[in-house]
Amino acid sequence: MQLSRSVIARTAVEILDNYGIADVSMRRVAGALDVAPGALYWHIDSKQALIAAMADQIIAPVLAASHAGPKEFCTALRGALLSHTDGADVVSSAAAQPASHVFSALLTGIRSTFPDKVDDAAAAGLLYLTLGASNLHQAGAQLQRATTGDAAATYGSEEELEHAVDLLIAGLRAERS
Repeated sequence: MQLSRSVIARTAVEILDNYGIADVSMRRVAGALDVAPGALYWHIDSKQALIAAMADQIIAPVLAASHAGPKEFCTALRGALLSHTDGADVVSSAAAQPASHVFSALLTGIRSTFPDKVDDAAAAGLLYLTLGASNLHQAGAQLQRATTGDAAATYGSEEELEHAVDLLIAGLRAERS
């Protein structure tokens, strides 16, 4: 197998799904690929770059798909984040990195779903809402699973996110009128 950024990221996401973000390390990824840790650094130069590469893997299907509107984009993003153990944490961490291409790609993706021009603040608000709601949901579900064995989360349901997105979009429309 040819070692590349995407192969390394896919392997890291597999480790993420099986063990969580705390167990994703360059050494563990290298071990899973049966290479020396130094070999990874030709393609990914730091743990932060590894997190960004993992985030790219997680959000790629959302960015590649066509969405009928911002609500559908936000719902698809939430689904992608929650489909991976600690996925919301990984993507939020990558988006928070200075000059993050993850944040700008998601912002562009949300902006493209509006039928007319929308400003960056509106698109960013939807992105913050989606990342925050997904983080709360995922963290709540993990805490509940760890303490009670039940995985039902108490915060950030899909319906709540969709309603909140509808409210923000209605506010944007009202402001434009």
